[in-house]
Amino acid sequence: MAWEWLGSVMTAVVGVAGVAGTVWTAHAGRRHQLDAVKAQGVISMAVALAAEKRLIYARFLQLARAAFGEARSLVSSGAAMPLDEESLPPLPAGSKIKYTGRYEVGTPFDLAMVELNKCYDEVVIVGGHEIGTHATAVISAISGHASGIGDVWDVDRALTEVSTVLHEDATRSTMPDPAARPA
Repeated sequence: MAWEWLGSVMTAVVGVAGVAGTVWTAHAGRRHQLDAVKAQGVISMAVALAAEKRLIYARFLQLARAAFGEARSLVSSGAAMPLDEESLPPLPAGSKIKYTGRYEVGTPFDLAMVELNKCYDEVVIVGGHEIGTHATAVISAISGHASGIGDVWDVDRALTEVSTVLHEDATRSTMPDPAARPA
């Protein structure tokens, strides 16, 4: 009669083990769901940022090309007003450069540059310092062309460089490392 209790104890042990297994499985399932939701959120943010970058970068390039076109029109028509030569550094002897940089406020070139400068701020926000440096080079090259300090090739070179950098940044993978476990 000493062994009569063994069946009841074994049933209780198996029952407790079953309940513990169920609780552990439910906890692991919830943890897995939370990890999946976190990863999905990170992916969604990365996709949204990449889409926003592409739109802002494309707009910047369009505005830069429009401003460049206006600068070329301004220079070719002779509508740029001469600068005060005394406030500028002296040009080398025999230089073909002629300072022509002042232009009137409200001209198509001025309006194009205002829009380009507004978009520049967005580019710096989404792209960071390195992208901003390249965008600044484009604005400087366009202004330099309108001023007679730079030529068409300076602008083309700056546009090519910024296009390359913007493309690389917009297509760079911002997806999280699959091996990294979300915190």
